[in-house]
Amino acid sequence: MGAMYKWEKRVSIFTLQALFLIVSTSGIAQSGFLPLNRDYNALFETHPDLTKSGFHSSIRPYRKSEVMEHVDLDTILYAATPKFMRSALGRGKWKNGRSLEIYPTFNLGYGQDFVSEKDYAVAGLGLSGNLELGKKLTLSGAYYTANRGFVDYVDSFIVQNEVVPGSGYARLTKEGYSFSNFEGYVSYSPSKIFNFQAGQGKNFIGNGYRSLLLSDVANNYPFFKINTSVWRIKYVNLFTVMNDVQGSGGRESAYQRKFASFHYLSWNVNKWLNIGLFESIVWAGQDSSGVRGYDVNYLNPIIFYRPVEFSLGSSDNALIGFNLSAKIGKSVLLYGQVIIDELFLKHIRAQDGWWANKQGFQLGVKAWNLLKVEGLSLLVEYNRVRPFTYSHGLRIQNYAHFNQPLAHPLGANFYEGTSFLRYSKGAMSFEGSLMYAVKGFDEVDSNFGGNIFFDSSNPRTRNLGNFITQGINTTIMIGGVRAAYLIYPPTNLKLEVGVSVRSSSSEVHNNNATTLFTIGLKTDLKNTYHDF
Repeated sequence: MGAMYKWEKRVSIFTLQALFLIVSTSGIAQSGFLPLNRDYNALFETHPDLTKSGFHSSIRPYRKSEVMEHVDLDTILYAATPKFMRSALGRGKWKNGRSLEIYPTFNLGYGQDFVSEKDYAVAGLGLSGNLELGKKLTLSGAYYTANRGFVDYVDSFIVQNEVVPGSGYARLTKEGYSFSNFEGYVSYSPSKIFNFQAGQGKNFIGNGYRSLLLSDVANNYPFFKINTSVWRIKYVNLFTVMNDVQGSGGRESAYQRKFASFHYLSWNVNKWLNIGLFESIVWAGQDSSGVRGYDVNYLNPIIFYRPVEFSLGSSDNALIGFNLSAKIGKSVLLYGQVIIDELFLKHIRAQDGWWANKQGFQLGVKAWNLLKVEGLSLLVEYNRVRPFTYSHGLRIQNYAHFNQPLAHPLGANFYEGTSFLRYSKGAMSFEGSLMYAVKGFDEVDSNFGGNIFFDSSNPRTRNLGNFITQGINTTIMIGGVRAAYLIYPPTNLKLEVGVSVRSSSSEVHNNNATTLFTIGLKTDLKNTYHDF
């Protein structure tokens, strides 16, 4: 019996490794990028050799070679890998620095809402691969498709917006909705100074959980990115193609094309202080003549867009912003952001609530090894955005893509506090979270500045006397706990179980509550936001 048990155990472990990894390396290519996922980043981003190095932590996803300059990522991943999976690490290496990584991705799980007594299945499968051709060139791609149900408030969002949050166009099925998603890129680093990346995916600017500048809330989009690193400065040029899919029925030919360009300059003043300057411009793919395309005036990689926009006599949607972070001691980071859509000093001085004063700010703190307990971390963050911020006179030129904001998932006209307490040791992690927000919602015939998709055809309720949370004042509270067992860190494969509670109430609508239990096995390579 003992021999039979050992044989069966070895077979099961071998089967598990073969299932998860067809051909694998110990990580992602040197010129490649790490997953844009906060659980994955939590494995290394508080490492003392990284936090004291002046690393540009506000630009995500991180490039592996830049992380590896300060920490041995392979050693960190090895330490977090259960013993029965460690033999899978390091395979697939070729000579001359070449390697191939191919693995299936999946999300298999179950959820139940104890309030509505509804349950749903989660079934998603995909395939991901990375090819490293030396240290300069990396090719990466992933395709994922799923058919699943969602808790009621997320289902209502999908019905209204026609998309699964962050994941693609939603098509109704018996189980809920089917959707598919592709992301991939080619990354080339001719030197330590330059990196060129072209592909389809997401980007994030900031040090916090949310970003008021550019977040990964919306669906993937095609982009071309130039990363330039000189001295203590890292400069990002990001050129993108985006879409408004409202009323398209999922037909790509019916999508309304828009373009956006971004500049972000990150300056490490010293090892504890970082200052970031941000600017963006969004413009429609068609003008009054029906033809415009990509405006070459916005390809200039070094000048500010506001002067360009004014010189063109343009009505395009331009935003500027700032990111600041300061390290206090060995294990505390203070951070913040300011976003400015429009600014009129005359009305600010008058404090008259002028509608076109459209700004927002973020304040946050991160602490790790809290109370001298290794692996215990805390994040507390506050976000506040004025009405009408990110919106535009033309819907097609708002600060959004695929019917979701490019910044905060609540859009505008809100304030929010969110916090996470996390403990991790080895392959195990536990996290508690709490989010409290108050937002002013709009109705079809009233525009109080909360819906960034409203344009000039939906007239403002008033020009003066505007304030944050005006309109249908709604309080949203979300709390939850989850536990995860990490099976294979390089692909963030984990078994996870959790419970979350959400309530939403206003003077107009009755209290809507959910208590959701979830359990699942998933390859988690991107962030998913259902806390709105």
